[in-house]
Amino acid sequence: MSFTADSLLVPGRIKARLARIANLDPTPILVSWTLIMQDDNREKVLAGQDKDGKPLYPVTYRPVEDAAKRINIRSKEASRLRLGQHHARKRDLLFGGMGPAASGLHNNLTSSEYRRLDGPPLAPRYQFSRVITNLRLGQPIKEAENRWIAFCYWDEVVSTKGFSFLPVHFNGEPLGKNGPSIVRDLRGVRPEGKQRCRTALRAWAIDLIRATGV
Repeated sequence: MSFTADSLLVPGRIKARLARIANLDPTPILVSWTLIMQDDNREKVLAGQDKDGKPLYPVTYRPVEDAAKRINIRSKEASRLRLGQHHARKRDLLFGGMGPAASGLHNNLTSSEYRRLDGPPLAPRYQFSRVITNLRLGQPIKEAENRWIAFCYWDEVVSTKGFSFLPVHFNGEPLGKNGPSIVRDLRGVRPEGKQRCRTALRAWAIDLIRATGV
């Protein structure tokens, strides 16, 4: 997921004054954007929303109907599926990448565990799911003169065989013998996240303009 200042419709007067600053370094605001994007991803995935802030297509095969057989991810018994983290932990979550993990190879669930969890689509373990824990903050990229990109990316979200399966969900690609997957695309910043980025950009720009006197 990525975007530029242009996608936020920066007011022309602010853009014009920033253009007068020599050797402008936008790194601070770009880093702030990645943190906002990370929060936006966590909050909206847990709310069951896609990249546009719309409800994700619900999951119909979990959790199991018998409530007594469900796994409460917040319980002491589910600590292994949280990689030992406190059930209320929200930020600085442990990265669950490739390799052996308490919850399974590459931090995968078994089919039985998956069906017994009641988290939102793509996040059966709520905030302890890899779609949240494995979202990395990218280093800002200078694409061209006066054009920078802030981005985040999912790293090492793979099956036990090392298959990167998130694109299947994001694009609705064929999945084995089950036919096309339902599209559940998280690659974007929701409207509320963009507004937070816009607010942060304005505050940063005004401070910089005042400090430089342009």
